Amino acid sequence: MNRLRSISESSVKRAPVRALLPGIVLALAVLHLWSAALCAQSVIPGASPYRIEAARWEEAEKIFRSDPRWLGGDGAASVDLGHGRVLWLFGDSFIDPSGSGSRRTSDLVRNSIAVQTGYDPTSASMQFAWKMKDGKPAPFFARQGENWFWPASGVMAGKRLLIFLMEIGTAKNELGFEARGWKAVLITNPQEEPDRWRLTYLKSPQRQGFIVGAGNALLENGFLTVFAADGKDRDVYLVRWPERSARAGTLTSPQWWAGDKAGWVGSPADRKRLQRVIAEGQTEFTVEYRPRLRRYLQIQTLSLLNPCLSIAAAAAATGPWSGKTCFFSPPEQDMPDLLIYAGKSHPMLHGTDMAFTYCVNTTKEDRLLTDMTIYFPIMLKGRITTDRTAP
Repeated sequence: MNRLRSISESSVKRAPVRALLPGIVLALAVLHLWSAALCAQSVIPGASPYRIEAARWEEAEKIFRSDPRWLGGDGAASVDLGHGRVLWLFGDSFIDPSGSGSRRTSDLVRNSIAVQTGYDPTSASMQFAWKMKDGKPAPFFARQGENWFWPASGVMAGKRLLIFLMEIGTAKNELGFEARGWKAVLITNPQEEPDRWRLTYLKSPQRQGFIVGAGNALLENGFLTVFAADGKDRDVYLVRWPERSARAGTLTSPQWWAGDKAGWVGSPADRKRLQRVIAEGQTEFTVEYRPRLRRYLQIQTLSLLNPCLSIAAAAAATGPWSGKTCFFSPPEQDMPDLLIYAGKSHPMLHGTDMAFTYCVNTTKEDRLLTDMTIYFPIMLKGRITTDRTAP
């Protein structure tokens, strides 16, 4: 891949074709923190004993094309808002307020959202949302100075909604920018329409190199437990807060998982005290608990060069986690100039035993702007083919 430069949002708007692609491809690079030495693997030793059969769910994914003004976005993380409503979080998104249907005349914003009404995507409706500034589309989650946000995950804490964001800024490196940390946003009225949401950006304690909120958040046993990806490699750690603190929007005293002997500890000065829970992860993945199996299942795309959707399993979020087993190979991986990433599951969706999405991007700017078969989330339906409990 040629050296790419970063670009600001203002330079993207109505920009020439060649100015559009770098921001999206660079986003992809940062999100996946890939390592060339790891990309060739398809099944990691100690792989999950569970197998999933999955197929394209085209009837369901039409929901992402239901608004002619929203012309594609990546990420596609989901949050169950309750009462039949699902929040979708997207990264770089094409917005065309005129509804012309052309990406060439669209604005590119760093993030957008949508609220799905109805748990079955084949019959549900979708309301996309973004902000407006000076008559132009703007990110739903506003940038901080020169930095910007890509959504990571979210969770309902009582009647309040907590969203985790990755904070990204320009840097003097080959990519042109870097992950600067994370930010949490508390929304006190998620039951209302998105344009009425009250957003409070919380004080979010940083640990150098960690992106807190990667994967998805788990609210259980009186705690909010969140995965944290190491910005230097693909290892994943765990951090938590008491549920009452999360509901109050207080995230200033986190506890980190340090292994079975030490348990949960305050933020140690020496990061070596922390214990990795998932090896060779991503910043884009999901973990869901399946009561019938009494197991947590982790879903991700394995790597950019081998973008199969993979599954790992564990009896507890702290592990030990099995290795990863591929269960679906996207047909797009055999097509030239395409990049596949952001594999996730969406356990709140109805109409299938398991629902998944992944994203398809391209290295060709003209194709990104003209090929409307890509850069919308691809949806899959699937089922676990064995019920047996992992040893």
